[in-house]
Amino acid sequence: MYHIIAYIKHTITATNQYGVHSPFVYRLLTTCLYRKPTYKGAKSENVLLKSINYFKLKNIKFHEPNEHIEKRIMKEFKVEKSEKHSYDLIYFKTPNTINTTDLKDKVHNGSLVFIHDIHKDKSTTQSWNALVEDLQFNVSIDFFYCGVLFFRKEQVKEHFKIRI
Repeated sequence: MYHIIAYIKHTITATNQYGVHSPFVYRLLTTCLYRKPTYKGAKSENVLLKSINYFKLKNIKFHEPNEHIEKRIMKEFKVEKSEKHSYDLIYFKTPNTINTTDLKDKVHNGSLVFIHDIHKDKSTTQSWNALVEDLQFNVSIDFFYCGVLFFRKEQVKEHFKIRI
């Protein structure tokens, strides 16, 4: 029941590219996420794959193993799955498992954190909201099915709710 109510609230408060005043997020939506072709699969998987392609992400860290997603990414893109110091993308299944102090040494300006299930239940939504408030993330986007956090020092802190 929580999931349904959260979806209705998101749909009412979310916007599309026309309600976005950030050039960075507007370009992401119009030239990446709202464009064809779409990858087959869940909406969150589509956002992830399109983002990897759009930003040309090469070094990816899977915080929690997700064999299906890992195989799909390795098949579609030429990416590295290694234990380097700095990652282009860090993948999480839920926001509950994220320790933000551990992230500081693992990211660079332009890195993004992809979180698959941000509105699974009340605790994941609360964890997501805490991450949105964290000052180290300059841009956060709530797509309901997933969330994306960006490290962009050149941008003022903003949060977006986007319909996909």
